[in-house]
Amino acid sequence: MVNQRQAVVIVHGMGEQRPLDALTKFIRAGLPPVSTGDWRFYSKRDVASESFESRRFLAPAEGARPQTEFFEYHWAHLMQGNRMSDMLPTFLKLIRRLPPRGLGFAWLASWVLLVLAGWGIFVLDIPFEDEKSALENLLNIAFTVLGTGTFGVVLLFLATRFGPSFITNSFVDVVRYLDTSPRSYAVRRDIREGMVELLRRLHEERIGGEPRYQRVIIVAHSLGAYIAYDGITSLWGMTRNAVAPGSPSLRTLETAAAAMPGWGEELPPTPDETTSYREAQWGLWTDLRAQGSQWRITDFISCGTPMCFAERLYTKNRRDFEARVARREIVTCPPLPQAELGAGDTPLSFSWNGLSVLNDWSPFAVVRWTNLYFPFIPSFCGFLGDWFGGPLGRLFGSGVRDIPVQGNKPWRLIPGWAHSCYFNFPDNRDDDDSVTSHLAVALDLTATLPD
Repeated sequence: MVNQRQAVVIVHGMGEQRPLDALTKFIRAGLPPVSTGDWRFYSKRDVASESFESRRFLAPAEGARPQTEFFEYHWAHLMQGNRMSDMLPTFLKLIRRLPPRGLGFAWLASWVLLVLAGWGIFVLDIPFEDEKSALENLLNIAFTVLGTGTFGVVLLFLATRFGPSFITNSFVDVVRYLDTSPRSYAVRRDIREGMVELLRRLHEERIGGEPRYQRVIIVAHSLGAYIAYDGITSLWGMTRNAVAPGSPSLRTLETAAAAMPGWGEELPPTPDETTSYREAQWGLWTDLRAQGSQWRITDFISCGTPMCFAERLYTKNRRDFEARVARREIVTCPPLPQAELGAGDTPLSFSWNGLSVLNDWSPFAVVRWTNLYFPFIPSFCGFLGDWFGGPLGRLFGSGVRDIPVQGNKPWRLIPGWAHSCYFNFPDNRDDDDSVTSHLAVALDLTATLPD
């Protein structure tokens, strides 16, 4: 463990986040205290970012844990110019279909409001039968207009005073990042570019000619998980990851992947299948490192991410999502095998210059993916709990370890607000059902690292 270091990158979620807010909130949840209520870490110059607003937090080696340094990828300043109108196309697309799991209450409420609005217009449009009824109707309409007008002014004031900064800086962030129109193209490119650049710098940072970090872990909340996913998959395509032909670690990984339920199957993997696959991922990563690969990312931890709605937000519909997965544009965990195998090829690699090179859609052959979420209560149409988090295995593959967090009551059941609570329980790490204890297991900060 001498001179070993690992880096943890935090990617914040939607909203007008301030620099270091997510990082300072996370570190007490992710870093074990040296004693009750006492965390030992230091604020240092950021070695992987050119931002003057950024810092890194350094936790010295402690027991089996090597020196651990925490970074934040802050992207909120790039998401400017949001408008309420940006939400309209996505709203219309979602309202026309059955609701995604967890947003049933919002879908139902939207339709109730639309029906009430239509009913109100119909009632006000009833023809008059005589002069008396006409006068009564005109007075009723006048009082209705006056009453709803006054109510509307108050509602508009409250909405413009307190609502839009939350809506436009939160929900619209998701819509715009996933929007492929020219208006959002530059924003999405800049955010992805910044994420890839941060990860690349962490891989290239050197001390005395040797890599500074032996391992990189990425933790992402909400929309940040989309951004981290794009960063991982993009950087993987830029990195050459090869092992000797017939490598036992690659064969073990491919065998473990073949034993998992296939993509699109509803049957979840057994705990033993999941454990075997994740152990094979770590074994293959260790082998890649021993044979000269520069890849450092071992774990991706997503928390409360709307990626569970990816087939409705990331693509046009489920069929489009499936087509993109089949073309390997959307990468899965485990990776899909090659459709055609040449001489010396394996399901997850192709032969080149005497080596087995893992193909571009295989980052999750070595990156373990853990997804934490606060499950909603079906009997309440998803009103209680995290509105935006959910399981990912059905969309991104059975290798994603989905963990529905059952502890942290009653806070995790507070409608809407629960979405922001994933790092709010640093003192609950002894509770096996707490999000903090699940986070500690996923981070695995004491793992033995290769030199």
